[in-house]
Amino acid sequence: MKMRFSVLVLCVMFLFPHIVQAQEQKSTRELADEAYEFQQYPRAVNLYNDLVSKSKNPPLDIMGKLANSYLKMGTIPAATYWYENMLKRPESGDSIRLIFIEMLKRTEDYKKAKEQIALLSDKRKAILLAGCDSAVAWKSLPPDYALENIKDLCTQNDEWISGVTKQGLLIEGNGYRKMGISGRAESHPSVDERIGQPYFKSYMLKQYIRGNANNVLDEVIPSVLGRLPYNIGPVCFNAREDTAYVTINQLVETRGQKQTFNLLIFRSVKDKDGYKWKKLEFIRELNYKGSSSSHVVINREGNVLYFVSDRPGGVGKTDIWYSERQADHSWGSPKNCGPVINTPEDEACPTINENGYLYFSSNGHPGMGGYDIFRVAGNRATWDGLQNLRSPVNSGGDDMGFILRGNDFEGFFSSNRLGGMGGDDIYHFMDAHLTEKLKQPDTAKLAVVTPDTTAKPAIKPEIVAVRPPAPDTLTNTDKTAVGRLEKLRFLYDYNSAVLLDESKRVLDNVAAVLKERPNWKLIIKSYADSRGSDSYNLNLTALRCYAVIAYLTNKGISPKRFSYQNMGEKDPINPCSDGVPCTESQHQENRRTELTVVH
Repeated sequence: MKMRFSVLVLCVMFLFPHIVQAQEQKSTRELADEAYEFQQYPRAVNLYNDLVSKSKNPPLDIMGKLANSYLKMGTIPAATYWYENMLKRPESGDSIRLIFIEMLKRTEDYKKAKEQIALLSDKRKAILLAGCDSAVAWKSLPPDYALENIKDLCTQNDEWISGVTKQGLLIEGNGYRKMGISGRAESHPSVDERIGQPYFKSYMLKQYIRGNANNVLDEVIPSVLGRLPYNIGPVCFNAREDTAYVTINQLVETRGQKQTFNLLIFRSVKDKDGYKWKKLEFIRELNYKGSSSSHVVINREGNVLYFVSDRPGGVGKTDIWYSERQADHSWGSPKNCGPVINTPEDEACPTINENGYLYFSSNGHPGMGGYDIFRVAGNRATWDGLQNLRSPVNSGGDDMGFILRGNDFEGFFSSNRLGGMGGDDIYHFMDAHLTEKLKQPDTAKLAVVTPDTTAKPAIKPEIVAVRPPAPDTLTNTDKTAVGRLEKLRFLYDYNSAVLLDESKRVLDNVAAVLKERPNWKLIIKSYADSRGSDSYNLNLTALRCYAVIAYLTNKGISPKRFSYQNMGEKDPINPCSDGVPCTESQHQENRRTELTVVH
């Protein structure tokens, strides 16, 4: 009987091979739709591109899936191209136009975005116009502080800073996995098929370690997190740093080839001896079946925890929620932070810097495009004074994860804005008056902001009302110390405010001198070479002043003991002024910081 059945099958295959082949092979459209359904967007892009290249008039739904696949991958120019082509079709409508407007804002083409907004019949037209007008006005004003893309930490993939610990900065990234970090290099790391990039891991950047002027990048808790299969992070530590709250991208369901992932919150604690981390523990109070929960941050008192979730009962797609610590040290039922923070769209990446203020990213509040970073005062479900951090922090791209060091004037955030190295890049800034500027009245109202054409540069040389001590008030030892400090010069690489390793070693000695003489103060003067505009060099030298202040503050010297003067390209020490040809070493002599001792 088996023989007869086998012969029959062979006869069918021989006589009707095209029927068997049709049953075995799926069409390109079926394969493309399947890849799209499974969120395998790079594969879907290749298949949909093959389809549209063979058709003069491809169906609108194919164009839409192609455009959205590019958007999910973060390939904004290609997504913009296809949404614009969709609008040329008579069957397209406001839903497509709204996405196209968002794409134009992401590339900071606000003029064209406003032209498209004018064609909308949507009730949000006024809000969208106000957002564009505000973005144009903010970009026209002198920046409050200069930004620096930290190229040493950025790859062609995605990296972003998620928090600060006593040891260093917490970084989430998927571009480091081939590096030999924590003694392990992965030649072929597992790839997230949704974006075509390796899965994320959590790292710690250890900076300014005593006796070590270099940076060290390690995996976070590799004994617990090192072998997890999917995206890991962000990680948040409590104040004692003996408990870690970890976001894990976990596979929760598999049906055929379709996999469903959720973000879930776990916890790991140190053992009684404080050396070994225990296995991950699922936190039932913070997770909700069928929904995602992620990105934990804890207030300074340790009694309120904030996180992001798309669970039922929220205001929009993903909201920020809070949970209060109970008497038995468990976490209570999560509650929504309310409509001052949450919108019908997405809120993400909460952080806490100064006590009583929450920072977060949103694409629902009026902004410059993509996710903007906002600041709001309050706690739990009571909030007030929502602020858009404006340009240069915010841009048309996705801006996330605003982190301040404990000194409150050095910060970081991530952005996939134009001009970066890859996807999400890490940006660094310093501003000794940052918290003062943040306390100024809100400038992010839904109204057109008119640029002040009389505005002066936001950062200007600071006039310091102090005088050097009279020589006869100093001991011979003090006179020697003053002479040594005032002879010091710290040089910089071109277009950089990063302290060189030699400068850090010298500043260690400066800190030791200042600790022995608690009444001494310093004027820190920084200079630039003649290349670049006057306003740019003024901002750059401010960053150089802040770099010195930040380093000495980290060494235990109060920032109140410092004043600074950002001198721009004034007072060159050689003939290398504008238009004078000079060698690179001659230019570097002018890129300097000098110290003056005062009482």
